[in-house]
This record gives sequence, structure tokens and C-alpha cells, in this order.
Amino acid sequence: MVKFTINEKEYKLPEFINIDDYVKIYKLKDLFSDSYYAAKLVSIVTDATVDELLDTDFEQVNYLAAHIINLLPKTTPKFEDKFTLNGVKYGFLPNWKELTYAEFVDIDTIVTRTEDEMLNMMHILAAVMYRPIVSEISEHDFEIEKYDVKTMVKRSELFKEKLDVRYVLGAQLFFSELERRFLVYSQLSSIPKMNLWTKIKTIWKIRRMILGALFKSRSVGSLSQTELLETILANTTISIKKP
Repeated sequence: MVKFTINEKEYKLPEFINIDDYVKIYKLKDLFSDSYYAAKLVSIVTDATVDELLDTDFEQVNYLAAHIINLLPKTTPKFEDKFTLNGVKYGFLPNWKELTYAEFVDIDTIVTRTEDEMLNMMHILAAVMYRPIVSEISEHDFEIEKYDVKTMVKRSELFKEKLDVRYVLGAQLFFSELERRFLVYSQLSSIPKMNLWTKIKTIWKIRRMILGALFKSRSVGSLSQTELLETILANTTISIKKP
């Protein structure tokens, strides 16, 4: 842990970038072209004010800023379907075919917002997708807590302050896999590199098509994987042909 002192008051840098700090840094799009970017960056992740930092040693502030930059993910982190926080094991939605209506509505509400609005709700999206594991069959086969808005809100505040943002950013790999499986069949596959938020929105449109196809089917429980993919493909093909 990196500690530093200003006017006899001790501060410490975090060991990782949490969701709240990541959103603040991300929103400062011109941060690194700002003359005081180093001081502002340190101020975001500590209690030290910019004014205090401007009165401290130049080399110290630059060193602290460089350390923070090294904490920021340089590439998309590895997707992790579970993690432990404060002694509780959390798992990613294990079965999207069994998504409840409440889950669908809440995720849909988030991913249809503007990019800035989505950033502000990043911790909420994480709290919907990651929930306490209630039973574990094997390493990647588990059941998570039933979705409840009240516990989700409380969990989202915990995630905002205490969860390493790499878990949320790593979910981009999950969406990339969905993109590879489903968008290859449509004109959407020709879209150039998308950022995380555009990707989530695009994949969610496909997800809505899938749910629509499932709800229309009278024998959802008996659909084989092949039949399901064919239904998805047919639904997607019909959708992209529409004006």
C-alpha cells in the first residue's frame, strides 16, 4: 500500500480502482491533457484536495499519479464469473435463458440510457449481474441468490465503493462472446470495434429478440440448443430485413 503525507496528514492510495473512482476518471475525458492532471487524478482516489497537492513536491505528485495510472486496466480484464468480497462469494448470472421479468426490466432500463447515464449506473448493473452464490456444484456451475430489488440496491452501494472495476470491465468478454455467437448471422457483425457500452446495448437488442422468440414459443422447455439457435437466427434475420 502506498502512503504519503501532506502537512503532517497521512493519505494512502487504493490497492485497486473501484467502480466509483473509475467512473470519475472516465468522465474526465481531457484529464491527461490538463496541466494539473496528476494532482486531479490523485485527488479523485484519495481525500487530498487539489489545492493541497499543488503545494506539495512535484516529483511526489507525479509518482503517485503514475502509480494510479498503473492500477487502471490497460486492456480488457479477464472475465471472471465469480469473486469474493467481504467474505461473501458472488457469481455472474449463470443462465440467461431463465432471466426473470424483473431482471430483464432492470437491465433493459440501464442499457437503454445514454453513455453518461449508464456510467452513473455501472454499479447497479454489476449488482444485477453478480449476486451471492447460494449453492456450488462445481467451479463454474453454481446458483445465485434470487433477484430482489431491495438487496440489489444495497449490494450496488457496496460494489460502488468496494468492488474492483476489473470485474465489471471483464464482463465485456462475456458480451464479446455473445456478439461472436449471435451477431455473426446479421449485418451488425460488420460494425467496427465497439466500446463496452455500445457493445452492451447492441447485445441487449439481440437478447430482447431472443426473449421475444422464447416467449412466443409454446414448447420453450423442450427446445434443443439447435432449435433455440435456429429460432434466434430466424428472429434476427427477420428483424434486420425490416426498414
